Amino acid sequence: MNSVRKTAATVSDAVKEYLDETKAPLESVSLNLVCEKVFTDKKEYTVECSLRPVLNAVSRPTVISDDDAAYAGDIVTKLLTLMRFSGFKIEIIKNKDAAILKITTPGKDGLLIGKNGQNIIAMQYLLSYVLDKDLRRHSQVIIDVDSYVDKRAAYLRGVVRTMAEKAAAAQSEAITDFLPSYERKLIHEEIKNLDNIKTFSIGRGSYKKVVITSLL
Repeated sequence: MNSVRKTAATVSDAVKEYLDETKAPLESVSLNLVCEKVFTDKKEYTVECSLRPVLNAVSRPTVISDDDAAYAGDIVTKLLTLMRFSGFKIEIIKNKDAAILKITTPGKDGLLIGKNGQNIIAMQYLLSYVLDKDLRRHSQVIIDVDSYVDKRAAYLRGVVRTMAEKAAAAQSEAITDFLPSYERKLIHEEIKNLDNIKTFSIGRGSYKKVVITSLL
């Protein structure tokens, strides 16, 4: 699809200019932050905008295959072995959206999670990268240790609510760190019913940022 670059003082303003020109709905647009410039008294963002190709929703797989889930389990097993963990167990739990690899490491769950979740987040990134590269498609596989996924979800809900409140009060936008698709979905769901606040993802690949804005 043809892409257009828009530059503005905020990501939202750049996106709005594109939406106004194309009359396209926000959910049909693919966005990537090309450049961010910081000046003494302002910022400037260049966003690459394009219309997403129309996909046949019926052809989209809704359940990850057993083979993909097992392959993900093998990758995580190798990672844990290289990290010198032993005696661990990996249980594969599948739902309609994803496969969850629930890891049990007796007495070492905290070590595997890491400070502020840095270790499990790094493992999740590596797993997603390898799966996308090897399978040439996105397979939603989530690593979980000691209910970290639920605790992380609760944390994100609180953080994005605060970000949304600040964006609404200041008539501005807030941008998250890079997040996997299942966490971005959580944010979109959490914010969608708030008045005068919208969210959209920006970036390429499995990990993108979420823009929470009152400017659209």
